Amino acid sequence: MRQDFRVPRSNQVGSRQSRRRLLLATYGGWLLVVLAFRLVAGSRNPYAVILPVFVANSLVLFVWLTRRTYLNREVLVGDAGLDERLVQNRNQAFRRAYQLFAFAVLLGWPLSWAAMQLEPGSGYMDAFLIYSAVSILGLTLPTVIWAWREPDPAGPEPA
Repeated sequence: MRQDFRVPRSNQVGSRQSRRRLLLATYGGWLLVVLAFRLVAGSRNPYAVILPVFVANSLVLFVWLTRRTYLNREVLVGDAGLDERLVQNRNQAFRRAYQLFAFAVLLGWPLSWAAMQLEPGSGYMDAFLIYSAVSILGLTLPTVIWAWREPDPAGPEPA
C-alpha cells in the first residue's frame, strides 16, 4: 500500500491564471472594503474607517507576502536556483515596481494634501486612505509583478 505524498496547496506556486485572479481579487477586495467603509462613515465619523482599512491592509500583506513564489521557496536560496531568464524577470519586476511606486507617491502626495486643504474634517480621512493605498503598493508591488510575470511551474516529470 503506497500512499503518494501530496504537497499542500498553500505550498504550491500555482498557475499564472490563478495568480492573476488572486491579484485582482485582493486589490479589488481592498478597494471595495475601503470604499464601502468610507461611504458608510461619511463625514459624520471619519475615524470609523481606520480599523477596517488596517484589517484590509493586513489581509492584503498577508496574502501577498506569505504565499509561495519561485523566490521564497526553500529549495531556491538566492540566485542559485534561478536560471538567467528568471533572474532577469525578477530584476525587471523590481525595477518596474519602484517606477510605479514613485509615480504613485508623486500622485498621492498632492492628492492627499489637496484633500486635507479642501475638507478639514473628512479630508484627513481621505488623505489617510490615499496613504494606505500607496503604502500597500510600496509593500506588495514587487511581489505582485513577479507573481504576474513568473511562468507556470513545471509539471511533475513522468516516471
